[in-house]
Amino acid sequence: MFHYILPSVQGALELERHCPYCSRGNGRIHSGVHHRPISDLKVQSVPQRRMKCPWCKTTWTLRPAGVQAGYQRSRRLVGIGVVLYMLGLSYRGVEKFLPLLGCKGGKSSIERDVDASGQRACELHRQAPRMHVRVLGVDGTGAAMAGKNAGVLFFVGLSGGGQLIAVQPVQEDQTQKVRQHVQLVMAQVQASELRTDEHSVYKDTVPEGQHRLCLTHWRKSKGKRAFDLHRQAVAEDRPLEAQTMRELLELLRKQPRSPTVPEELDRMVRRYIYARKGLPWQVNQLLQHVERTWEQVSDDPVDPTNNTTERIIGLTLKIRAKTMRGFKSMHKVLNHPHLAFFLRGQRGLCDLRKIV
Repeated sequence: MFHYILPSVQGALELERHCPYCSRGNGRIHSGVHHRPISDLKVQSVPQRRMKCPWCKTTWTLRPAGVQAGYQRSRRLVGIGVVLYMLGLSYRGVEKFLPLLGCKGGKSSIERDVDASGQRACELHRQAPRMHVRVLGVDGTGAAMAGKNAGVLFFVGLSGGGQLIAVQPVQEDQTQKVRQHVQLVMAQVQASELRTDEHSVYKDTVPEGQHRLCLTHWRKSKGKRAFDLHRQAVAEDRPLEAQTMRELLELLRKQPRSPTVPEELDRMVRRYIYARKGLPWQVNQLLQHVERTWEQVSDDPVDPTNNTTERIIGLTLKIRAKTMRGFKSMHKVLNHPHLAFFLRGQRGLCDLRKIV
């Protein structure tokens, strides 16, 4: 369960005599107290009054805490709109929902609120002390842009800790940029291990021995290929190849997993080492690939997978992106994961007063 702390609206008006323009004191009261209607869950109107600076001759308006200049809605209502949108409603859906609370707000205003809150969440993330992690999990995903082709985001997350480290608009086919960014983040967080899937872009990014493969992704990809070859072998009435693929599937699922290449796999590889065509050649290629990557797979006793990074991507972007047409600009794409991660809070508590 999450608890959100919303900004409150003060009923009393505090007299502030410092000029917001020249920062001098002794501001003078320039008008009486007027009550202005405002859209809020609890407050119907707020007091305000005009002040004048005797030095620079400018005037300004005093408002109670919880009300922003130029807004007909309180900060509390702004926070409610942001949360409703991040929970899955569209801008128009939030606009239609607010009258049920006795409030109002246009979809364009809600869009601006979400954008501004995302920027503040992104700034808070950058200003936070740089954390140090042992394992850095990296993965990429697509982000649909309205009226454009889908772009690919490059996510960097902490495997095992559930903390968002960085989000960058780098496509995974941009090999040099990806490697430079990974090396930079690895140095910043002082990580000793990089954990990814088997995408070729991550190869040679860090020294050999520091790059380990996600156990879940590795088992899934090799298991799927072995199952397909087993089904093909049964269809072509090749019992030896079918039996080999069954043995490989059992070896992939075996627990605990051997940190070195097992003898059973070595025997299977030698059995097909000279195959050069047809189904035996495909079996040969799969077995050699499994043998070549066996010791590259993570053997972390706590969590040998990169599932945490993929879970962060799903929670902060992909689930929401499936319910919308697409983002209008790249900066909104980048702000969205930071805002979603901020709303997850810490220990079930999220202070919305920091971003609205």
